[in-house]
Amino acid sequence: MARILVVEDTREIAEALQDSLESEGYEVALATKAAHALALATSHRPDVVVLDLGLPDRDGYEVLRELRNRGSAVPVLILSARREEADKLQGFRLGADDYVTKPFSRPELLARLAALLRRGAASAAASAPVAREVKQLSDEALRDRYGLTPRQITIARLVADGQTNQEIAEKLGISFFTVRNIIVQLLGRLGAPSRAAVGALLFAEPNGDD
Repeated sequence: MARILVVEDTREIAEALQDSLESEGYEVALATKAAHALALATSHRPDVVVLDLGLPDRDGYEVLRELRNRGSAVPVLILSARREEADKLQGFRLGADDYVTKPFSRPELLARLAALLRRGAASAAASAPVAREVKQLSDEALRDRYGLTPRQITIARLVADGQTNQEIAEKLGISFFTVRNIIVQLLGRLGAPSRAAVGALLFAEPNGDD
């Protein structure tokens, strides 16, 4: 599963973010101080960092600057109560990938995180050598190769498109918990380490079997 590092010194917000993200199938690590955040950025190897600016030991901008100075290209989404344009511009100048102000909408935050994860997966795929043209796996191939049911195939394509669990539930008219359980089963059948990896697995080199 995708790993997200949440850097937030307000315990209530941090725990609410953790619960929300884990319910979407993400692995979450929490840091309440800059020093801890920088240590986890190395040990936890997150796929995305959600960064508050008002930390007790160092400003969040310093965390971002240090990450970039270390050569880290991990996507960083700043989540802050600072709403001035100058604050946002400073974040982007230092290498932030997105900026969301508090109070925030849970669906919007999840959608922005999903977009960052897709972008990271696409960047990794683009940098990998491609021997020949690839095509999207057909429903038949997903069924025969991975044993997916029609509903699992539908949800796999929605996950690959960056839809959140709630969005998928509303689109298909099923419960949030049903979607979450199906995605857990889906990741297991595909052998996918994260939601972001599902999109890559839906594409395969043509071999005449599909």
